Amino acid sequence: MTHFLTIDFDPEQAETDALIHRVRNFGEDVYRYLRTTGWGEIKMAEVDAAMTQLIIRDIKGSKLRRVRAWIVDEMNRHHLSGVISN
Repeated sequence: MTHFLTIDFDPEQAETDALIHRVRNFGEDVYRYLRTTGWGEIKMAEVDAAMTQLIIRDIKGSKLRRVRAWIVDEMNRHHLSGVISN
């Protein structure tokens, strides 16, 4: 069974244009990580169009906690705040 995570970024953390740029850079890092590990999927077209939300799909159940932990660490590295839900 596969799972998904939705990341809703806090729009109050930066000016809109700066936040969009940071979210897209973050999304590119997520894309590379998932492609390398094979633990989930995010569409590059969605990353390129992202504003305040990203959705990671097809996460293997056995890897869900590890992917979530990596996302939290990566959000901290990018100085982004938001809510991760599934």
